[in-house]
Amino acid sequence: MAEGKGKLGFAGSGDAAVPAPVPVLLARGGIRIHFPAFLHPMNRRRFLRQSTAAAAAFPLAGCGGKSGSTETLNVFLWAEYLPDDVVKDFSKEAGCRVQVDTYNSNEEMMAKAATGNCGYDIVCPSQYAVSDMARQRLLAELDRAALRGLGNLDGRFTGLKSDPEGKFAVPYLGASTGIGYHKGTLPNPPRSWAGLFDAVQLEPLRGRLSMLDDAREAPAAALFALGLSPNATAEAEIRRAGELLKAQKPFVACYDSEAFEDKLASGSCSIVQGYAGDFVAVMEKDPQLDFFLPSEGAVFNMDCLCVLAESPRIPLALKFLDFVLRPDIAARISSGTGYVSANAKAPDLLGDSLKSHPCFRIPAEDKLVMLDDPGPAVKDLYTGMWESVKQA
Repeated sequence: MAEGKGKLGFAGSGDAAVPAPVPVLLARGGIRIHFPAFLHPMNRRRFLRQSTAAAAAFPLAGCGGKSGSTETLNVFLWAEYLPDDVVKDFSKEAGCRVQVDTYNSNEEMMAKAATGNCGYDIVCPSQYAVSDMARQRLLAELDRAALRGLGNLDGRFTGLKSDPEGKFAVPYLGASTGIGYHKGTLPNPPRSWAGLFDAVQLEPLRGRLSMLDDAREAPAAALFALGLSPNATAEAEIRRAGELLKAQKPFVACYDSEAFEDKLASGSCSIVQGYAGDFVAVMEKDPQLDFFLPSEGAVFNMDCLCVLAESPRIPLALKFLDFVLRPDIAARISSGTGYVSANAKAPDLLGDSLKSHPCFRIPAEDKLVMLDDPGPAVKDLYTGMWESVKQA
């Protein structure tokens, strides 16, 4: 069974303790800008493109805390993954400052962590990167006794192959990889991964298709189309996926992991492969945009919170992890980001409009695959294959 397979339906019980999205306030040049977090969540890439100036005026560093305290918790995670108000509340409760920096890929984060003196306490790797980081001894083993909220986690997200005993990671937020499309220009899109590699179905889409620029995600689509596992390790199967991607390339407008949803919204692309959470904002603005999970199945990535072994503030880092394990905090994070929470109790605190959103759909038990850490040798096969596709 592939890592993370399980019954992943999120049944809720109506509109409860979080009846409306949590407001987010940013300050830019003295002007307070208000937007509802769920209706207009920033995706990882857009946040990186737009937040530099705002950070100087209104950093995510939190509040002062206890008198005389100078302790600062340094958090390094995907952008838009931690709402400002949650940072402020923890800062006040713990009596510390919280400095949040962001990255755009697991590889970027891991490269900094591998130096052994990056200065961060907490990082947020995707599940397949956890075992790689643990193997490099970059992660601290968690004191589970200090994490009273572990029992709140959805059991279908625990016991991951990358961390079967939960020694190094706390599951946090996740999303499926699927297909976004424009209903006006493409009323009948291919409903399968195979359709995105079928020349007959692709011809009307020539120059209007975007695939993720990712050495695991784009090949995963090809492997699904071939009836193979996205976690294939056999060189012959990886090579077959590469050949299929090369055959698809003349129809592809771009390989893009940074602004695929913007290309869909602008009309430059009619159909795109992308991460579910990143479509929420553009779909709210334009009802002609939609998202679905292909018939063969989909990759579901669960990002996890981990404490770096180099951290001199491990007790404070554990206090933060336990804070976000609270159901009400987890629900606020999910509402404020548009991503699915790993907390089993959080969905009951969300409104029905959020729980029923297409981007919150999770593949059924036999349709979900979490990407494994393939090990260095197979990882090189994927990387080499993907580079050959882009250079073809």
